[in-house]
Amino acid sequence: MVLKRNKRHHSDRFSAAKRLQTGTLPGVSSIQTMLLANNEIELESVLKSIDISVPRRSEGRIKEHTERYAIAHMLSALLGKTHLSYPLELVRRERPDFLLKVSGLEIGIEHTEAVPQNEAHKAVLRDKVDGPEVQFVLHHHPAEPSKRAKHLIEEIQANHADSGWTGDSVEREWSEAMLHFVEGKIKALAKEGFDRFQQNWLLIYDNWSLPAVDREKSSQYLFQELIESKCFDNFSSIFIITGSPIFEFSNSGIVQHEINDLWK
Repeated sequence: MVLKRNKRHHSDRFSAAKRLQTGTLPGVSSIQTMLLANNEIELESVLKSIDISVPRRSEGRIKEHTERYAIAHMLSALLGKTHLSYPLELVRRERPDFLLKVSGLEIGIEHTEAVPQNEAHKAVLRDKVDGPEVQFVLHHHPAEPSKRAKHLIEEIQANHADSGWTGDSVEREWSEAMLHFVEGKIKALAKEGFDRFQQNWLLIYDNWSLPAVDREKSSQYLFQELIESKCFDNFSSIFIITGSPIFEFSNSGIVQHEINDLWK
């Protein structure tokens, strides 16, 4: 499987809406109201104003970019669903990353990006070194050790293929990777200083490097592992942004929420 280098990123948008904070600034409290809405029409309008652009890793991407992109897409996918009621307030904070208040119910939302650390580092290096325009997609393990930049540059320039995938190995690798990030956040949830609320959700921005994944099969594999690991004792819902759709996992099963692209 090969991956073509792409120099584009999400189109830049600017919002002057005072209701929306785009990140924590020096000297400003880390707890900020991101948006307020009294009804669905108002929420859709505010979501449309959000700058969801995510720069390339080599162009200054920070976690606030991916967090904002992920939370905006999750909320847009839940418009008209029973998950949301009004008045609604979304607060940007730490541990967890967001607090969603809906009709008196408080829901803590923790975010994480699922990405191989060495592949993320390579994404930065590819813009700085000469290498093939088309790169092979390689196997990664969530717990793989971090490689030095020199080693990664050599891999980029050599561009060797590895053993590839057979059968359902793509779907199982995806499932194992997602479970790794879920379990990592469960450990974080248990640490002192991490606030729990009436409900606790986990939001995963999936950038795991793989060839085409059978989403139906991979989601079933993951669901079984989440049940066996008793992950829902900690997070009542786990949302994974895979592109389209957004998967929601809970004790009740798997729900697919279609992407509601308000930013076309």
